[in-house]
Amino acid sequence: MSLWKMADPLMRHQGEKVLARLLENGYQAYFVGGCVRDEIMGRPVHDMDIATSAKPEDVIRLFDHTIPTGLQHGTVTVVSGDHVFEVTTFRKESEYEDHRHPSSVEFVERLTEDLQRRDFTMNAIAGDGEGRLTDPFGGREDIEAGLIRCVGDASERFDEDALRMMRAVRFASVFAFRPVKSLWSAMRAGRSKIAFIAMERIRTELEKIVLGPYPVRGLAMLQRSGLLKYVKAPVPQAALIPFSKTEERSSWIAALERCSPDRPEIRWSLLLQALDVTGDESAILMKEWTFSNAAAQMAAALVRFDELWSTVKLSGMEERLKRQSWIELQLAFGKAVAANWLLRQETLLGVLSSDPTTHERLSLLEQEEAKWHEEVVIHTLQELAVTGGDVMQHLGKRGGPWLGELMNRLLLGAAAGDWANERETLLEHAKVVVNDNGTS
Repeated sequence: MSLWKMADPLMRHQGEKVLARLLENGYQAYFVGGCVRDEIMGRPVHDMDIATSAKPEDVIRLFDHTIPTGLQHGTVTVVSGDHVFEVTTFRKESEYEDHRHPSSVEFVERLTEDLQRRDFTMNAIAGDGEGRLTDPFGGREDIEAGLIRCVGDASERFDEDALRMMRAVRFASVFAFRPVKSLWSAMRAGRSKIAFIAMERIRTELEKIVLGPYPVRGLAMLQRSGLLKYVKAPVPQAALIPFSKTEERSSWIAALERCSPDRPEIRWSLLLQALDVTGDESAILMKEWTFSNAAAQMAAALVRFDELWSTVKLSGMEERLKRQSWIELQLAFGKAVAANWLLRQETLLGVLSSDPTTHERLSLLEQEEAKWHEEVVIHTLQELAVTGGDVMQHLGKRGGPWLGELMNRLLLGAAAGDWANERETLLEHAKVVVNDNGTS
């Protein structure tokens, strides 16, 4: 009987072919790790790893298409059909030299020795081609009980690889599991070792926490564990203490779980503001945490947009001027940033606990903002029906700083609907503006 119900049928078929080929040639072979765990949990299986008694050179000999992914660690990637499978020789690891990498590995013959080197009991389960499980450390019971438990002694596992502490928080957050007391105590005692881990690795785990289904749970665990005090990149002071109980900051945190993970920039912007990070500081901080420049800039743009628009909302400005300020902001930041800010605001309104009058006022304002957003028909100078060259020729003037200012005024007027985005109309307005300003 097949083990798999949660795996793509084609991937499962190809994976079983790889397993069968190893078995037919006299080797032991099992599906292991996350794929078995996710199948037991009823979660989608995205990849299927295989552990085998075959040495790397044997795996390469048996399959037509292989990639020597990590021969020193016994790993060969086997390409079968349209799918790839990491096939790793049973192994145990020697002393770890930097709380991350083993100084050497030793290939072994028994599956249980291989499972014994793994991080958590739920990841130390193997399944054979008939659907039978090998679970020497009670991983299935821990999954059913919703527990995160290390294989063997937690202090030793974290001393071997300090990143496992971040992984423990990530699994507890994403699965809504609870770390057992021994794991939590070992994490608190060994948290300083996280300083040995590269920021790219920590950032990857943090992304999975923040973009997962229960980010608040994971962030609270990071606070309580004290791990963040020891990472290599700067950490906002507000991240080290319980989140403020003020309504606005609590709303930003509560809204994290309501935002789609498909819009990561919205989640990051909420978290940054909850941690008292300004728009100007946001991109710098995210880059220090090794986020891509694009991700950092998108999140920072949302924070800056919110900061600037908040000053307008609170200014008591009349409606016509507020609309113009919105359009200016939308032109400055772009349609996508404004659209994401509106999505963010809609989510925030859903968690606000303000009195009904305040909530209604904010809701009405959001409707106005959404209306103004849709009314902006063009966003860039390239969309204008005239070019700078057209304007200079029409006015008989040389270029200069005046031209950029004039083109931006034409863009703002056309975007706001003050005049049509038509060539003759725009040239006429350009002439009026120049004559009124007396530009020479």
